[in-house]
Amino acid sequence: MIDTPGGPSTVVPIIPMKPLAEGKSRLGKQFNQSDREDLTAGLLLRVIAAIRGASIGLFWVIGGDERIMRLVRNHDGIWLPDTGRNLNDTLAKAFIRADKENYSSLYLPGDLPFIKPSDVINLIRSSRNGSNITLAPARSDGGTNGILVPQNINFQPELGQRSFAKHLAKAARMEISVAICYSPGLGFDLDTVDDLEKYEHMEPGLLKRLVPTWDSQD
Repeated sequence: MIDTPGGPSTVVPIIPMKPLAEGKSRLGKQFNQSDREDLTAGLLLRVIAAIRGASIGLFWVIGGDERIMRLVRNHDGIWLPDTGRNLNDTLAKAFIRADKENYSSLYLPGDLPFIKPSDVINLIRSSRNGSNITLAPARSDGGTNGILVPQNINFQPELGQRSFAKHLAKAARMEISVAICYSPGLGFDLDTVDDLEKYEHMEPGLLKRLVPTWDSQD
């Protein structure tokens, strides 16, 4: 539970994951599968650390594999199997479950290299005590790197190309207020070699911090 201005809001962060062997495939020309798996796990740990640092005790990770399941449980999270047909169906089902359990839903991707507790807090507070859907846009590709859906609102995610604009349009059709959160650590997700090179320039030593056992590609 985290306190937002004016009263408490109970939020469950929800992080969908692929099996590690399927993650970060666009880095395949630069790194072997083992390195990609370690990097994906390291990114997830950074997201979990931001959630825990924001004093949120409960989070769900959906899907992945046995290593992901162990990682989540070792950090006192709840791992759930993925029963969705695709990413959006997985999240829609998770949002419904969260609502039934009296939580607002907070979607976060598992690959935000710069996320900090303050970013999570900013996103939650932007919802104005759960009265607004809150969206965090990706800086580079028109995507969405965070969605907070208050309780009792049936908002179906439409992640994919240009999803931020799609989410804004959907909320407008539903006549639901939307807040936009531009917190710095929510703007950048890591998918490509170009991303990695840019982020290493932004934060020298990023790779070593994400994966301490991994020798950085100098």
